[in-house]
Amino acid sequence: MKTLSLFILFTLFFSCVQTDDFKTPEIDIQEPEITSNTTLSAIKKAYDQSGEKIYTFNTVDDAVFEAFVVSSDESGNFYKTMILQNAAENPESGIRILIDQKSYYTKYNFGRKLYVKVAGMSITAEKGNYTLGYPDKNELTNIPESLLDDFIIRSSVTQEIIPKKLSFSQFNKEHLNQLIQTENVQFKYNEIGKTFAGEVFDKYSAERVITQCSDQNFAVLSTSTYAKFKSVPLPEKKGELTAVLTMDYQNKKTVLVINDPQVINFKELNRCDPDFLDCDGNTDVKNILFYEDFESIKKTNDLLDLGWKNININDGKEKFKKRSVNGNTVMRVSAYGSGENPMEVWLITPEIDLQNTTDATLSFQTGASYDNGTILTTWITDDFTGNTETTSWKQINADISKGPSGNSSSPFTPSGKISLSCYSGKIRIGFRYLGGDPGKTTNYDLDNIKITVK
Repeated sequence: MKTLSLFILFTLFFSCVQTDDFKTPEIDIQEPEITSNTTLSAIKKAYDQSGEKIYTFNTVDDAVFEAFVVSSDESGNFYKTMILQNAAENPESGIRILIDQKSYYTKYNFGRKLYVKVAGMSITAEKGNYTLGYPDKNELTNIPESLLDDFIIRSSVTQEIIPKKLSFSQFNKEHLNQLIQTENVQFKYNEIGKTFAGEVFDKYSAERVITQCSDQNFAVLSTSTYAKFKSVPLPEKKGELTAVLTMDYQNKKTVLVINDPQVINFKELNRCDPDFLDCDGNTDVKNILFYEDFESIKKTNDLLDLGWKNININDGKEKFKKRSVNGNTVMRVSAYGSGENPMEVWLITPEIDLQNTTDATLSFQTGASYDNGTILTTWITDDFTGNTETTSWKQINADISKGPSGNSSSPFTPSGKISLSCYSGKIRIGFRYLGGDPGKTTNYDLDNIKITVK
């Protein structure tokens, strides 16, 4: 009897401690007995045809579409929002689905093929950003976790997702909620040193500007302050980026959202930062050589008589325009409602003679509203040809206003005192607006342009 007891204890001991061969059982997902009978694009068209702000599909609607998961909340950068696109490669359509489930990556993993039943679901869209969810009176809300299996059915297939390769200039609403990859990009020079979303001024989400070296176009990377990687420093090199192209929380502008920092493949050392003007002169000078506050002009074209140039590079109608803000006259520019994409407009000062002067210093003020990206830059030339494209320009590193996304203008932002002591001849200062509708449409007010000398 004693021998039997020892044997049992011996067996139990090794049963408990020898775990090397233990394996987590694999979950066998059977292919569901369901097939798609429509497309994601057709679902969107049904909404467009309805003419309703929120359209709810009939509960007897038998429409089913298939799509692939391209978002993941494993790192905390997505929250109860799942992004689907219609194909694993070369997708034509994408959509957001609101679901009341945390850690959905454990059930709807990246690349998982899903079947979506739309009966009883609601859909809405704003600025081309289509969203599916659960109807709650006159609102769209997250699909309750208890009902997810009624609407979203997992396939047994997890597919490799091949991101669509696009440059920033190619982004449009047709690419929303799709996984894209863009090359030869870097974080903007003044973003270096920051974290993804861990700065004291970051609330809820953080936005960091990424530039494309080929044309200096830019996009915004949005990161949740709840992301696990929020305190990771931004990479300083350049390379390629893979992210979901979507809209920000308020549907104001397009943003890029990554699933994890590992999708940022920045390995190239040779950054493509602008070659800024760098003059080392005394900027504490007070004698005014040139000053324009626009108060003397009655209409926009009066500037032309004063020697200014107001040029739309693509022969569009939109240019800088005289506006009055609280009794103060400014020059305003915006791509909003223009239908021009791209919209490139230059406002260029008259010729300013720096001969027989020293320590020339430039300053001006800008104010921004409806801000969805900093798209105003400042330049200088001493060989203006009359054509902005054949003129040799040098970019000036000035502070440009970053305003609210709403209509209330931000306080005017001083450019800072910028030394022009490298120049001694006849110069012009150019203010370049590069936006587009649809796209970047920030409003800018320009005022109090001044050059002082010793």
